[in-house]
Amino acid sequence: MALINIEYGSLASSETMNSNFQYLDDKISEVSSSFTTSISSVSSNVATVNANLTELSETLDSTKEELEESIEAANNSTMTALMLPDWSGCISISKPNSYKAPSNGYVLINPQAQGSGTLTINGTTVNMKYRGHENDNSAQLVPYPVKKNDKVTCAVNITAVYFLPVVDEIAS
Repeated sequence: MALINIEYGSLASSETMNSNFQYLDDKISEVSSSFTTSISSVSSNVATVNANLTELSETLDSTKEELEESIEAANNSTMTALMLPDWSGCISISKPNSYKAPSNGYVLINPQAQGSGTLTINGTTVNMKYRGHENDNSAQLVPYPVKKNDKVTCAVNITAVYFLPVVDEIAS
């Protein structure tokens, strides 16, 4: 049924008026029902979004804590890997041609000016000092990083050898 058009100035029967009122009442009920359904749907969607946000927030908090722990562990291992020297623990080595590192650190070797030869660490040999000309008399103190229990053998005449340990912990 549809609204019945009543022309201006005409008399409408009670049946026509009641039909129009009934039509409008049905339309209002229909729109109200549709509106209520839409509100329920929106409310359900809002509840779902809130639940998802809560879950995401908890996941982010958990991930943040894990990331902070990972960063702290990485910082600690990076500081250890930096091998910062502990100059207060630097010692002279009495048997400089064959040495076993007591901890991570550096072997500091000062070769004789006219010397030449190799350095071997754990069986790997490298050219330590090459004297390509009779006037090549350089003799700088050279650091070689070593880890605990590395065996260092030097086939160069040397002036002095030192072991320089690294710091175990970085003070905050």
